[in-house]
Amino acid sequence: MRNLLIILFCLLTSSLLAQDSSRVVIEAVDTAATDPQKWKEIRNVCSELDIPANPEANLDLLLFTLDWRGTPYCYGGSTKKCTDCSGFTSNAYRKVYDKSIPRVSREIYGNSMPIDKRSLYEGDLVFFATGGGKRITHVGIYLWDGYFAHASSSKGVMVSNLRQGYYRKTFVSGGAWID
Repeated sequence: MRNLLIILFCLLTSSLLAQDSSRVVIEAVDTAATDPQKWKEIRNVCSELDIPANPEANLDLLLFTLDWRGTPYCYGGSTKKCTDCSGFTSNAYRKVYDKSIPRVSREIYGNSMPIDKRSLYEGDLVFFATGGGKRITHVGIYLWDGYFAHASSSKGVMVSNLRQGYYRKTFVSGGAWID
């Protein structure tokens, strides 16, 4: 009986959470649709980042990515002078989401709830094993439609796509930061 009550409680809670998050998505679309200036700004930033426009986009995340785009890569860096992948990601999370996350991609991964690639949502984390195997060595922030922002060791802060061969081969998991 106790197990049945726990299952019922979980089902009811997840149903309420799903309804609440659906309302948030609908409100975001309605805001962009009813605010022509915001929609224009989203389209302009998306165009500059060379990604498809999305009316649900987090404009703050897009502007942060655009502002940091081209920042050179340096291992252990976390400033606009030079940054590595976790430096960029931790700065974005602090500025855009007001969340403090670790400065090491493996630690970020270890404190994240795994998310399947098909279930990624804007702001989720994406993790890679660039040295082969499953050891996390790279992190970025998911945008949408396969696109993610990150600090590449060869090109600095940029937007790439999970469908690109290198990222498709080295992708390990998505993740949601657990506070």
